Amino acid sequence: MSLMNCKSKHMNTTTLYDLSSSKKIIAFSGEDAAHFLQGQTTCDVLALKNSDAVFGAVCNPKGRVITLFHLIKHDETYYMVLSSDMASIIIKRMKMFVFRSKVEITDASNDYKVFGINQPLPPAMSSLLAPLKSIKYQSDSELSLLIVATQQYTTAKTDPSIALQSNETDWQLLLINECIPEITTETSELFIPQMLNMDLLNGINFQKGCYTGQEVVARMHYKGTVKRRLVQFHTEKDRAAGESIHCPDDPNSVGTILNSLNIGGETNTGLVVLKTSFINDEALQLDDKSELTLHKPTYGLGE
Repeated sequence: MSLMNCKSKHMNTTTLYDLSSSKKIIAFSGEDAAHFLQGQTTCDVLALKNSDAVFGAVCNPKGRVITLFHLIKHDETYYMVLSSDMASIIIKRMKMFVFRSKVEITDASNDYKVFGINQPLPPAMSSLLAPLKSIKYQSDSELSLLIVATQQYTTAKTDPSIALQSNETDWQLLLINECIPEITTETSELFIPQMLNMDLLNGINFQKGCYTGQEVVARMHYKGTVKRRLVQFHTEKDRAAGESIHCPDDPNSVGTILNSLNIGGETNTGLVVLKTSFINDEALQLDDKSELTLHKPTYGLGE
């Protein structure tokens, strides 16, 4: 199924994709919250104004991405939207580094619901839901995340104008078609941010000060080259997140599957972090006799 098919499928209705099972929200509050997050993430938290949002990553000291997230500021609290299976891991990790900082870290998932939307939110629905924030994935993308207070959604959900989709398959396909990465426990700490195209998606600020993993990330940007990039693939064989792929007569991995989605029968699509020397190929033959058909992201790879 293509992105065009996904759009046409929902073109006459505004569909909200309920992401409650795949997304959670962590709240950071306290007078030191901004400076604390500034030292733990790839984005410039100190530049965030009220109701702003930014894409970013939490890295380990080796510069490997532990998780990706969207961060918003509302009043004096910062809300981090991330994969649900990473939330408890990140809360535990962040609390290890609080020390004497005045920061409170809590799971706010019960207070807010996360939805995906594939077109601009109509004014009438915006009035009903009163979202805390609408977060666009890219400036030229129609895909957004909506953060809605649970109480507000409970009041509004009976309105017939709200079409709710609880099956996340279509939403995941939309993200894959736009080459938007997400990190889960299967792929945590496998990739440098640039391998996930985070530099192309405005998820890294190279002018900010030090943060965990910054030395590795900055070195690749200023002195090195990115030898692996994120692209979309299609294949007939099922693939697993975190799986290494190999070509015939080459003992070294040429790429790692970020995610894979069955979209009907023997048709699978997903994202793969692939050696850049293979990216211009239309198809990649693997050592298990299967084939990956490759597609570059529409936002380009900075070549």
